[in-house]
Amino acid sequence: MRALVLGTQSFIDGGPKVGTQYLAQALAAAGWQVDYLPTLSSPFDLVGRKRHARLLRAWVGKGASEIAPGLTEWSAKALFPAHRLFLRMAWQARCYGLLLPASLRRTRFDVCLTDVAPNMLLAPQIAARVHVCRLNDWPQGFAGDLHPVAIEAMVSTLRGPVFSEVWAVSGPLQDYSHQLNPRLPVLCLPNGVDAGLLMPAESRRSPRRECSAVYVGAMTAWFDRALLCEVAALMPDWSFDIYGPGGASRPGDPPNLHWRGGLSRERLAQVLPSYEVGLIPFCDPQGRMRYVERPLKFYEYIAAGLGVACTDLGALRGEWQDGHALATDQKTSPRQYGKPGSRRPRSPRMTP
Repeated sequence: MRALVLGTQSFIDGGPKVGTQYLAQALAAAGWQVDYLPTLSSPFDLVGRKRHARLLRAWVGKGASEIAPGLTEWSAKALFPAHRLFLRMAWQARCYGLLLPASLRRTRFDVCLTDVAPNMLLAPQIAARVHVCRLNDWPQGFAGDLHPVAIEAMVSTLRGPVFSEVWAVSGPLQDYSHQLNPRLPVLCLPNGVDAGLLMPAESRRSPRRECSAVYVGAMTAWFDRALLCEVAALMPDWSFDIYGPGGASRPGDPPNLHWRGGLSRERLAQVLPSYEVGLIPFCDPQGRMRYVERPLKFYEYIAAGLGVACTDLGALRGEWQDGHALATDQKTSPRQYGKPGSRRPRSPRMTP
């Protein structure tokens, strides 16, 4: 059995590891031959060390790299990036995969699995017995990065006959898919796992820094920097460490707010357990949070034994309303997601 997985992040470059990568690895471990295709590389990929490396692999190197037995990552070319400044015409969306490797074009795959990302534009060009869209996001949520032409092409693909079924990662996204195409089978396969199963082994815990909070992730449009600064200013006895690309200090930042830069997957498991609380300071400038169940960083925090403080969003909202907020006494249950007896950062707009 052979599968093509159209994703975003590269195994080779490191960085955040996303759901389709885990699915690609699981298929390979189950005996499938898996071809994994992250974001395509164009001659305009000039900013960023990882983009430079991808550019060399795609345009100068061999293009295919074995990640694990049965799992191959392809570094493929594109004439232009999918960014809103470059992909602005309907014909560009239709020919985005024009330079795909010939072996991927010739092969008829048993399954083509696609994330909601620019690589979804490639799905109509791939021959597969079954096409599956893993509906992990709301296409319009990419409005800050993609031109409306590209977003409409993604939505049209969901409406059309390309996909055999959809795997939605949340109930709201399942409803959204039904509205787009009522005839298309849609399964709800939530991100992550039951947080109650992620109770870390006591022997693996690192010494925790008292009064320490951490955020790990991108500085995206829904990252509420102003709220984070407000919380840090209100809690001068706490330290707030922010890990992720694009973060930098600004004049007026509280002295206890620290921007630590990127954090590799390898270091993530070592660094997170040293904190007491993980932060999810998200706002909703684009309306996409209505389609969020729980951000994956929620599960990373819980797996590391942290308490979680978050804004009012997605399925986490229901948990606070149902009385399952983080506990601050010794009666914490697996469902209550807290570290017993620890103090939590509190803010009028962040719920511990």
